[in-house]
Amino acid sequence: MSAPQNIPIPDAGKRVLSTVTLAPALGFVPIAVHFDLFGCLQDIGKPATARDVCDIHRRKYGDSDLSVPLANDALFLMGGLGFLELLPGDVYVANEVTKFLVDTPSAQHGAVHFTSEGLLGAAFLMRHLQDNRFRYPFQECDTPFQYAYKSMGNEFLAQEHVYSVMHHTGRLDSFNTFMTGKFGRWGTMPDRVRKLGYDLDGLLQSAMPDNLRIVDIGGGRGELLLELKATYPHLLQKENLILQEYNADIGVVPDVTEMEWNYKEDGSEQPVQGALLYSMAHVLHNLSDIESIKVLAKVARVMAPGSRLLIQELTKNAASATTHAAMIVMHAGRERTSAEWKDLAAFSGLEVTFEAYPPLGECVVEMRKLLN
Repeated sequence: MSAPQNIPIPDAGKRVLSTVTLAPALGFVPIAVHFDLFGCLQDIGKPATARDVCDIHRRKYGDSDLSVPLANDALFLMGGLGFLELLPGDVYVANEVTKFLVDTPSAQHGAVHFTSEGLLGAAFLMRHLQDNRFRYPFQECDTPFQYAYKSMGNEFLAQEHVYSVMHHTGRLDSFNTFMTGKFGRWGTMPDRVRKLGYDLDGLLQSAMPDNLRIVDIGGGRGELLLELKATYPHLLQKENLILQEYNADIGVVPDVTEMEWNYKEDGSEQPVQGALLYSMAHVLHNLSDIESIKVLAKVARVMAPGSRLLIQELTKNAASATTHAAMIVMHAGRERTSAEWKDLAAFSGLEVTFEAYPPLGECVVEMRKLLN
């Protein structure tokens, strides 16, 4: 009788296996970032063991809780994810992804966000649906993320929005740093919208000086407004650029006019009336359809006939599917198609007047007030 032979796993099976086993490995990403393993490995500049990385780490940061076994497993798993190269004998070397992560600190903070808050929500997705008889879509503050804290017995955080949870757990400053550069950018905001055919130059140059106000709603640390100011220094000054935030960890942003506005609060209307341009970049994908309509309607009520609302989000397609999932489990939000943007506009007293959806990167959707 011949010896039994192993039957090779079909290619389809390999794809399924490699995908569904990602989650535990992703759980090691915050460890790698916390101990600066990418930076330490790149500092070595040649193949290194976990002990070599620990030695560099201690030289840079002093006494540490990082052990060689923990570093070894974290490095091995980062190699499995492609964030560095694995060599035989538990030896590791930096690659182009390692360099990118070291050179782009916002990307490391983003990696921690999606493998902390995002992974936590995903772990409780099915249980939340089962306990609620598969009621779907989720609503704000009633997502798998809040269900996770409820299951862990933290009733306070179970009632809080993701951003509030990050504030209370000391994670919000990291998230704000992520938003300053994300995972890299496709040029500046003016460059991006121009390439998609949006006539930002004509809009700004045709505006009357007393009407030239740009309001960035939920604009974080003001990167979008500062890019506009750098592109149009002859047109835009501090008084023209209004940053609206409700984020405890933003701090002072120079060269823009800061204004607090909690657009989620009932009865809190948009305080700036008749601005030329209202901007919402990577805000609405954090909101359910109901919450999106609420904030869009608040903006619509103060828009003048010549006002524009410019929305920038990821194009909804296969490339953004994983981000779409993250928005669902953390925020009850979603990426959206052209038809979905038009539905939101119609329910909010707006109409879509320009739209462009590149296959990769950020779409641009302009809305204007629907006039009777």
